[in-house]
Amino acid sequence: MTARKLGALFEDIIPHTPYLIDAYGTRVSEIASSATANPRATLSDGIFADYTGADGTSIWAAATSGSSAISVHLLGCML
Repeated sequence: MTARKLGALFEDIIPHTPYLIDAYGTRVSEIASSATANPRATLSDGIFADYTGADGTSIWAAATSGSSAISVHLLGCML
């Protein structure tokens, strides 16, 4: 819900950047499938085993809230 609200708030300000959004989506997919950035849990992770790897919660929220929300998320990551 927050991603959708931020996207709506900045929708008129953010320029239309379809190629940047495509490239960002491709890179996010590459990182999420990388064994280095998103390792499998091991016994040495102990109680944190369920929380190992990349957290895609904010990316998922932006991606399901429209292109303006993706742009706001990308801007937030760059800042």
